[in-house]
Amino acid sequence: MAFNDISQQHFTPDSMTPIYMKFTQFPLLLCIALSIQLPAQQPLNLDFEKKSVEGLARPWGWSPFQFATNTSTTLDSVTKHSGKFSLRFANQSIADDGSSGDHSIGYWLSPHELSGNKISLSGWIKTDKTGGSVHISLGAYGDTGLIKEVKSLEIKGIGDWKEINLAIQEAAPAHSWYIILSTNGSGSVWFDDLHISVNGLEKRSLEVALDFSEKQRRWLKKNSSVVASFKPVKVDIKADYSDLKAFQQAVGDAKIIALGEATHGTSEFFQLKHRLLQFAIQELGVRVFAVEANQLEVEKINHYVCEGVGTAEQVIRVMFAVWNTAEMLELIEWMRAYNIANPAQKVEFVGFDLQDPSLPMDSLSSFVSTWEPTWKPFLDSLQHNYREAWRKQYYPQAADSIRQGWKANADRIWTLVSSKKSNWLSKANSAAEKQRVEWAIQNARVVCQAADIAFSQIVSGRDTFMAENIRWIQSMRKPDTRIIVWAHDSHIARSDHPDDRFNYHQGNSMGKYLSKIFGKDYRAFGLFTYQGQYSATISFTNHKMVAVDAQTGPRGSFDEALHPIAKQFGANQLFLNLRPAFREKNNEWLLQPRPVRFVGYATSDYDFGAMMSVPYQFDGVFFVDKSGASKKLR
Repeated sequence: MAFNDISQQHFTPDSMTPIYMKFTQFPLLLCIALSIQLPAQQPLNLDFEKKSVEGLARPWGWSPFQFATNTSTTLDSVTKHSGKFSLRFANQSIADDGSSGDHSIGYWLSPHELSGNKISLSGWIKTDKTGGSVHISLGAYGDTGLIKEVKSLEIKGIGDWKEINLAIQEAAPAHSWYIILSTNGSGSVWFDDLHISVNGLEKRSLEVALDFSEKQRRWLKKNSSVVASFKPVKVDIKADYSDLKAFQQAVGDAKIIALGEATHGTSEFFQLKHRLLQFAIQELGVRVFAVEANQLEVEKINHYVCEGVGTAEQVIRVMFAVWNTAEMLELIEWMRAYNIANPAQKVEFVGFDLQDPSLPMDSLSSFVSTWEPTWKPFLDSLQHNYREAWRKQYYPQAADSIRQGWKANADRIWTLVSSKKSNWLSKANSAAEKQRVEWAIQNARVVCQAADIAFSQIVSGRDTFMAENIRWIQSMRKPDTRIIVWAHDSHIARSDHPDDRFNYHQGNSMGKYLSKIFGKDYRAFGLFTYQGQYSATISFTNHKMVAVDAQTGPRGSFDEALHPIAKQFGANQLFLNLRPAFREKNNEWLLQPRPVRFVGYATSDYDFGAMMSVPYQFDGVFFVDKSGASKKLR
């Protein structure tokens, strides 16, 4: 990933995969973090008084940039300049000559109040070193990387608290600012009492965008409608969908209807999408539900909902941990009940993700053992190294040359298998055999996709491949089949803004490609929330699922603007139709980039570190004023 992706690029289970991450690079800052309830701007935890969900191991808002082996980062309540805590780095296991042990932690600052102004940073450092050093830096970053940076002089040796003062003024536009604390060598160092000022005025928090005017808020209210309930109903209960007329109008005749989510762990998002799925099945004729989960694994769920194979509790375990919730279990059970009641109009449950190629590799080997037995030894030899890497480590990591070998072998497999498609199909004696051939081709494609990303380590490539897999799903069914797609907001977004800095995944979102493939037959709907809780893993390395507080929507976000509208309507859920946005005169205020919540597989301290032009991403937005964490099954 290029450094200039720093303010926009994120990872989700989306980004759960360590192989796609380079932990020593700065773009990780917006990804690793946790959340607590704070004011409606970007809070500044520069005195280290607030703990993250990781507790004393990391202060809220601060994320590691470089990881030195055996270096610990700890909130210290004993040695401090003032307050309850200081931040301590300690490493006693390396040579104390400054040649190794580089360790740094950073704090992202919204550029809205900073660019073009004089920024002053002060703080205190205490050292217990004999050879290593420590310093603080403040930098502004733009599209080409670092614009300007100031660093303190390196402090070495053993000494009491020393004050650091830095100042920077930069008129060039910056999309990110960072405070970075760095150390190397053995010993300990403490940081405390950092303060930042803008043109001489100290800041405890930062505004992140221009607020909406009253006139603009009236437009939002005019184009919003109340969603009466986020809760689905049982199959045998007659549902009232009259509150979803605006949504139906926004969907139109689209064949691919994508439902996003700003977090993967919001209970109301799960339930609302369940209700929208019910509506789409019963009123819009949708017959396929496609979810962001490993494609071949999810076929086990499909066999359950269509044929009753296994139990819901068993099959749900094939999905990522974020989907193993009581809400998703209820959706799976409803689909099974619906299919029992409507055997002539069954709805399928399918996946389109590609992250784990283990099962596709095994399935492909089994297929050729029957259909092309002389190939099996050669195909297995091509798959062997990559398959064994997955047996030893989930999301295996390896040297560039090894990953390149995985990709080269996967490409050879794809060339071999795809060249036999016509021949195999001509020999198929039944629809079931034809489908088995199609799955073999698709499994080879998925193996190739996964190996490609493993080699390149470019996250946005996954979106291209997921769109490709959805196209395959659609091609395997009747042309008029309507499909509901479930994924993160960042994946389903249309990403149509002419400046890719203000599109999800720098304009390489799955929705971008689906929009190109299906044109007006693709519609995308985001799901936002103002406040509440969500479930996620503690970090990308600690996979324990926890419930954390969501950042309250900051001023200038659609989340904050819709909050008072929901209060005026006396509702907890709204639907904002964004399709009229492009017909509105003087609509620059609607189209300008605004902060959007972005929480993937892992928790996020400050949820609104991305700036997107919302109407260029979504045809509409479902809004939940107050939400709760999804209910975990495991």
